Amino acid sequence: MRRFPAASNLKRRVERYVPKVELVNACEGRKTEPQYVRDCAAYYGAGLVSLRVIPETGVPLTVVRAAIEEKRRLLDSAKTRASRGLPSAFSVWAIFDKDDHEVEEAFALASEHKIWVAFSNPCFELWPILHLLDYGAQDGRHDLQRLLRGLMPKYDHEHGATVDFDAIKERFPIARERAARLNRSRSDEMCTNGRPSTTVGELVAKILQNGKINFRERLEK
Repeated sequence: MRRFPAASNLKRRVERYVPKVELVNACEGRKTEPQYVRDCAAYYGAGLVSLRVIPETGVPLTVVRAAIEEKRRLLDSAKTRASRGLPSAFSVWAIFDKDDHEVEEAFALASEHKIWVAFSNPCFELWPILHLLDYGAQDGRHDLQRLLRGLMPKYDHEHGATVDFDAIKERFPIARERAARLNRSRSDEMCTNGRPSTTVGELVAKILQNGKINFRERLEK
């Protein structure tokens, strides 16, 4: 039977680890998405992922442009970051929804500048819903907000719109598989990123890839 380190020893070992990668997020929303990704980094990142949310918000094209500008800044400061002990590896993400927006130009610009995109159609609420329900209807964003409110009593779009992270944090594999099925269906229909679909799970997977998985590997050494 494997012996696990005592709590005090485990704490000391964790404290020695410093973030190796920085994930920078430009978000369309002011609260829902930023708080969710912060919760993901805190729980799944295990101290190995540094996450920063760009304060600018706006329509998808504005979000992508903010992400591009931040990526340029990070590339320009690479040597300085290394000398200051900051993570030299980074990825920049734009998080936005379809809602009533035209998103084709935003996608094209993100692709041109190699910006990662976490996109949901019709809205971000689809992603937490998939943790709790195998959903596939083509409802609009207001319908999904009401549905999430029924599934997650602590969520209220009219008064905060904060995802109850504790209620879904252990169900990421389920949600990711459900999202993958939706995305494959939209692709088969020749309607990539159509309704309903979401790629938010790929951002969470990136956090997990650099966080919890590496954390476990290090404890076993």
